[in-house]
Amino acid sequence: VAPPAPVQWPEHREVLPVLPDDELDVDEAKRLFAAGKQAAEQGRWDEAIRYFAEAYRHSGSPGQLYSLGRGHRELYLNHGRDPVQLRLALLRFGQYLEQSPDGRNRDNARRYVEELRPYVAVLEGFDQPVVITRLMVHSPVGAATVSIDDGPTQPAPVTVDVEPGRHRIRVRAAGYHEVARTVEVPSGATVPVEVALPERAAALSITGPAGAALYVDGRRGGRLPLGAPLELPSGAHQVAVAQSGRTPFVRELSLGRGTTHALDVELPTTAQRKISLVTLGLGGGGAVAAATLMGLALQRQGLARRIEHERRTEGIDEARFAAGQAAWRQRDAFRTAAIATGVVGGALLGAGLVLYLTDTPRLGDRLYQPRSIAGRRGSLRVAATVGGGAAAVAVAGRL
Repeated sequence: VAPPAPVQWPEHREVLPVLPDDELDVDEAKRLFAAGKQAAEQGRWDEAIRYFAEAYRHSGSPGQLYSLGRGHRELYLNHGRDPVQLRLALLRFGQYLEQSPDGRNRDNARRYVEELRPYVAVLEGFDQPVVITRLMVHSPVGAATVSIDDGPTQPAPVTVDVEPGRHRIRVRAAGYHEVARTVEVPSGATVPVEVALPERAAALSITGPAGAALYVDGRRGGRLPLGAPLELPSGAHQVAVAQSGRTPFVRELSLGRGTTHALDVELPTTAQRKISLVTLGLGGGGAVAAATLMGLALQRQGLARRIEHERRTEGIDEARFAAGQAAWRQRDAFRTAAIATGVVGGALLGAGLVLYLTDTPRLGDRLYQPRSIAGRRGSLRVAATVGGGAAAVAVAGRL
């Protein structure tokens, strides 16, 4: 078998480099391994191997050697029977068993080595790898895509061989803001870059009775109408709208990243408000009736006094005298009725006023913060606008 061409991948070195102890970064190694696992699940084993090698460089964990062995074995058996992949599979499994003889994957590693032994003859004349310059880009967002130096878009994770120097990275994903970054890649180095994408906020438009109080996730969010849609993080959110004399509106919504939602709120009038208005109306009617009766009493009193004056100055007949006495009796009856009607009307007005003023929304324990956002800080932003003869309420804050 003719010797294969020289291999030019850093992860093909016989002994993979590991960072000094004071530079090891287990968290970074976990992120790199997760990116490699993601690539492996997509069937992109070349990409997965590169990330497993970088994870090993940042942690020195023998478990990464086992993952590398599996990747090389997969490429050899199912993707072309490249002797390079065979040699590296045997090498990584051997290194894993040497560094972790009691590792949890030791039996699998030994089984894979025995499986590959019949193919060892193809390794004669194999050359050692050399180092090249490489850029590796991954993101914790599963559906992210990557473009390097304005090249074609590829699903993350991505590994490319580059010229030494500065390179422009763009990472995108639906529902997230695009992130662009410039990275310096030294000659002969492999530079892994993790790009976290900030979520696009969901937009929530709310319409309802003017002046109604708005609550979002248990916190006050201004009054309706709002000048612009609310911008909220994705997930579950509780929206409540309340106004005196109306039944409160409380609902939990599920908002997706970068989505737009509209909510039209209706607040039915409460039974107490209806009763208070009827009571105030009856009380007002009683007050009007009392005033009318008092006016009639005064009119009868005026007539009685005129007749009495005539009797003293001019003399009157019996019929005129009887009319005066009747006027006095009518005055007393109208006055008594006016007082009684006024008392009842006043009581009704007082009761109606108390019912009206105490008819405030009782949200109490109904307001809460959904579990999906509890302990998480999110933005609540509403732009201020002026129009229609009134200034709209502006809201800005952190939830």
